[in-house]
Amino acid sequence: MKPLLTAHLFPIVEARLLELLRSLTPADWEARTIAPGWRVKEVAAHLLDTQLRKLSRMRDGYAAGPPPQVDSYGDLVAYVNRLNREGVEIYRRLSPSVLISMMEVSSRESAEFHQRLDPMADAGFGVSWAGEDRSQHWFDTA
Repeated sequence: MKPLLTAHLFPIVEARLLELLRSLTPADWEARTIAPGWRVKEVAAHLLDTQLRKLSRMRDGYAAGPPPQVDSYGDLVAYVNRLNREGVEIYRRLSPSVLISMMEVSSRESAEFHQRLDPMADAGFGVSWAGEDRSQHWFDTA
């Protein structure tokens, strides 16, 4: 597969996302999405949570305890779904303004981190949804 380098696009995409979020009305934040049980606010909370978790784990080398036992793809999906649910439960408590402020910081740090990575280096784990046991950073980033 030919590498698709996208890290240079992070600042542009994140700026557009933040611009969109700043334009939302209170009613927009409460609008339902196609994700069951998640309003627009929960989707934003999920984006913030995953960005912060990735920075903590990959940039800072921080793991909050030992990894779970994952013996199957189903185990992996259950683990990721649990992390996502827990993150949304925490960040849904914040106001849209606070979510946006936190996303401004995490977006900048995430973009800087991804731009420093060697895109051809091993990401340390596979992009499992694509059937890979090991992946390069460019594929994980894309």
